[in-house]
Amino acid sequence: MPILKSVACAGLTVMAACISVPSLSGPAGVALAGAWKSYVNERFGAAADVPADYQAGEAPANDDGLSFTSPEGDAQILIWGALATVSEDNFADYARHLASYDRDAGWTISYSAGKDDWFAFSGSKAERIFYEKIIQACNGEIANHVRIEYPALRKVEFDSMVAHVAKSLHSVKGYQC
Repeated sequence: MPILKSVACAGLTVMAACISVPSLSGPAGVALAGAWKSYVNERFGAAADVPADYQAGEAPANDDGLSFTSPEGDAQILIWGALATVSEDNFADYARHLASYDRDAGWTISYSAGKDDWFAFSGSKAERIFYEKIIQACNGEIANHVRIEYPALRKVEFDSMVAHVAKSLHSVKGYQC
């Protein structure tokens, strides 16, 4: 069962507290500052923030993650974990393996970056943009992912949300680890 909580932290130095807030959105469903909820996948420990007004999808039977859809229905955030032992020798090979799936599906990869324990890539296809970030967890046995897909025409609107979600991706101890 996923753990969801809505939080907004006051940016004041005076007793900053986290409180539940109603859903708030800016232009075209992009979250306003502070209007976030956190998702934690209990199996793999993938954790990240999503805009508070995004609707969670139905959890899959294997409990590997969850999808969230924008109020307009045109943007999705997927957060999941996976066993990273997919026959690749190292994390860089895993990154190339994942990017090849997107290329095979018709996506043009226009950006990639990474270090020993994380990588990110993005691209476009048919008026859509995606951004995906993957981090190692559980001593390299698990890869935790966040993927965001949204309309290319609204890139400027989504830039800060994508940056926030990507930066928030982290791992906690999941029961698979």
